[in-house]
Amino acid sequence: MKTANTISLTRMGWLLRYSWKLNKGHYLAFILSIFLIISILFGVILFSNAGMLNMLKEPYRTSNIFGYAHGLFLSGYFVICLLWVGQSFLALRNAQNAKSYLMLPASNAEKYIVELSIKMAGLFIIYPIIFWVASNLGLGLFQLFGPLFFTNVTIDYIGILESKEFWLIEDFGEQLFFIKLILLGLFALIPSLIWAGSLIFGKYNFIWMPFSFIVVYLAISATSIALSWIMFPGTITVDEQVKFEILNVDKPEILPETPLIIIMAAIWIWLAVILSYVVAYFKLTEKQV
Repeated sequence: MKTANTISLTRMGWLLRYSWKLNKGHYLAFILSIFLIISILFGVILFSNAGMLNMLKEPYRTSNIFGYAHGLFLSGYFVICLLWVGQSFLALRNAQNAKSYLMLPASNAEKYIVELSIKMAGLFIIYPIIFWVASNLGLGLFQLFGPLFFTNVTIDYIGILESKEFWLIEDFGEQLFFIKLILLGLFALIPSLIWAGSLIFGKYNFIWMPFSFIVVYLAISATSIALSWIMFPGTITVDEQVKFEILNVDKPEILPETPLIIIMAAIWIWLAVILSYVVAYFKLTEKQV
């Protein structure tokens, strides 16, 4: 096949239209479901605080309740990864549809890039927009119907969330760069593993991929801790006679105030991110007729 190892923007545009025609019902139903769930969730949280709201003598600003809005967003991020990114290449779930899909006049790379683009656009563009609109809709509904039940309530709508607001850390000294690299890597690792799982585990991805994620996390942690322990074990003395070796994750320091375990964790996480996409691509090529 001439298209086996080529990439054409024209064919990729055709694939996008094909994907939309084939899956638009699934896409729209998913978007609507997420929108309604987020709106209802915010409304339920507000109305569930009836006792606290009615006890206040001063106006209560709803922003005080939503100090954990970032937690809701990140929780939704994981769910979207599992149910949206994890449900990629739906045509490959059925033998007849898989044959038709794999016979399309497009290269593996084009199919891979188009499907990945659709899923990542939904995760990083559409989901944040849906979250912002739906959460403020929930607050708007509370503003509309809340006065029927509560008093002393002032609405504060949720603004655009800035990236710096998501950091749960403040001061790690010289380690700060690597700590942020680890957190960002974990944030990127979730969709990459689930994306690979959509081709490896198929319809059972929502079960096996979270399990695999836990295993990968434990493997990364165990590897880093073991290297630190082997190279620089600590000891504890009991009654000045008996000594026990213990884990000393603060040593050795490869960089100022930055132990080996921190650097190795960052390296392994980002390697896992890259390898997930590589493995997924070769898994797709295996399915090619």
